[in-house]
Amino acid sequence: MVAPVKRKQDEFQAFYTNCDFITSYMIGLLKCENEISILEPCAGEGIFIDEIFKQGFYPEIRAYELNEVSCEKLKGKYKSHSNVQVKNEDFLLLLALFREKFDRVIANPPYGAFQTPAKRKLLKKEFPHLYAKETYSLFLFRSMEMLRSSGRLVFIIPDTYLTLHMHEGLRRKILSDYTIESIAMFPSKFFPNVNFGYAGLSIISITNERADKTHHFPIYNGFKNQSELPDLLTEKKKKYEVCQLSYQQIHKNPSAAFFLSSEKWISSVIASKAETVGNLCSVVTGFYSGNDAKHLKRSATVTRGTKKYTTINMDEICKDDFSMNPPLSGINGKACWVPIVKGGNKRFYKPSEWFMDWSKNALHEYRVANKKKARFQNSQYYFQHGIAVPMVSASSITASLIDGRLFDQSIVGIFPHAEYKKLTYYILGFFNSKVCNKLIRTINASTNNSANYIKKIPLIIPSQKVVNMVSREVERLIGLASNSNIHETQLEEINKRFNVIYNVIP
Repeated sequence: MVAPVKRKQDEFQAFYTNCDFITSYMIGLLKCENEISILEPCAGEGIFIDEIFKQGFYPEIRAYELNEVSCEKLKGKYKSHSNVQVKNEDFLLLLALFREKFDRVIANPPYGAFQTPAKRKLLKKEFPHLYAKETYSLFLFRSMEMLRSSGRLVFIIPDTYLTLHMHEGLRRKILSDYTIESIAMFPSKFFPNVNFGYAGLSIISITNERADKTHHFPIYNGFKNQSELPDLLTEKKKKYEVCQLSYQQIHKNPSAAFFLSSEKWISSVIASKAETVGNLCSVVTGFYSGNDAKHLKRSATVTRGTKKYTTINMDEICKDDFSMNPPLSGINGKACWVPIVKGGNKRFYKPSEWFMDWSKNALHEYRVANKKKARFQNSQYYFQHGIAVPMVSASSITASLIDGRLFDQSIVGIFPHAEYKKLTYYILGFFNSKVCNKLIRTINASTNNSANYIKKIPLIIPSQKVVNMVSREVERLIGLASNSNIHETQLEEINKRFNVIYNVIP
């Protein structure tokens, strides 16, 4: 199974394709010989086996396939090939019972396939240090264990294993016992009808031998289309090399993340002992009512959700300042709807267009009657002053002011600690800068700006004079944002300031 040009997806989250560029590149990395054994733990339609034969190799091949229909097709397809064994087995559970070794392993494993509670329990027991809900990592981990000494593995998988917290165990296993030869990265949108949105794809080549402390390996990227991938098997590969990662540096990174950057200033800042956002601020997620159709209203200026959400009347809105005494037990009277900051990529300031029912009856529902669905979390930060960063961003991370309003669970709220409250505007400027965007995309390549990744961002605090200059510019932009959207050209001053603060070399 390989990420498709023309995708077919089955109930097992298997993706099939006939993309010759992908298969030829991966088989080239595998370095086949006739007198070896090859394992394919999830064979699908046999695309890799076909490519091995196409390149003139006839090794011993063991192919597993969980889908019974696909397995029967494979058996029929290769019935005249005595060197191919096809088995209808669950690779992950079967290999928990025995250990057999192979010279090569190649796969495009299922991505995020559903596991029954019973199977998940077995997998958690078998893979205690891995994220059992994400099947590709389990296939990779188990397949590495199936390699003979100096054996080679080639997988095509989403690139989320490079930085996500849930894959730290997998990364540490690779770093401690195996040698990464190369990683090629490319967008899933290369392929029609395939676009994960949250991640790209990668092809990783690994050998079963412990790397020395100085080992480093290339990261390839920047492909215009899939036809360029086989160039990595030639002298042209240097054209696509964006950086070299060293095991020594990865070990020093938070959670052993693979931070990919060709810009030296980024590597320098991440490796420095600079304070992080998590050191200086509380970074938390916000509120959810459990039933927004009932408890959320919109202003007349909001044009989306007109059928689902009722329009708020002005006399229903509570205009009190709650920053000193948050109404965590609810509000009496008709004017009991409070403004809430929601997601959406708008810089510096979002006008109040959404309102949450904050009556005493509503709070009883959030906290008691419907507490299983509602999220009355981190309530000590409700109605405080801070910064809102959407949990999921578009091309760039954005931030806006939380000025004594509620904030919902699609937002990561950043609240400077008491001694750093005066830095709120400075930090707001930072989160709207290109510098911050490059740092967060290095720390986490996906579009997910969850609290755990935001906490890791290095936050350099310059002299008070520079802080004041940035804060004044941010105050000006907040005023502009109250009436219209901020455009990139209006961020020139902010970007210049942070380029100097972070020593960005043009």
